[in-house]
Amino acid sequence: MALDTVGASGRRDKITIMGDLLEIIQEPRRVTHILYKSNMSYVQLLKYLDNLKDLGLAEERSRPFRSFMITENGKTFKNLISRNGNHDSHSQ
Repeated sequence: MALDTVGASGRRDKITIMGDLLEIIQEPRRVTHILYKSNMSYVQLLKYLDNLKDLGLAEERSRPFRSFMITENGKTFKNLISRNGNHDSHSQ
């Protein structure tokens, strides 16, 4: 996962963060699980999850528990950014 991928400033860019989150939500995940995996603050995480939902890259589910999961458009986006070098899900 690209959680270790940082720019010269020591920060991840928005596309990298979105790719990281899409990688985490390949299957339904609770917000707490996403929070721990993403290494973000709760407020930042909610902002990015809302953004992913608004873009149609992720969906929020309420059954069997409140969770987030990647959509088909999200998978396409993740593959595109992986191919373009903005996000490499296999780097460590």
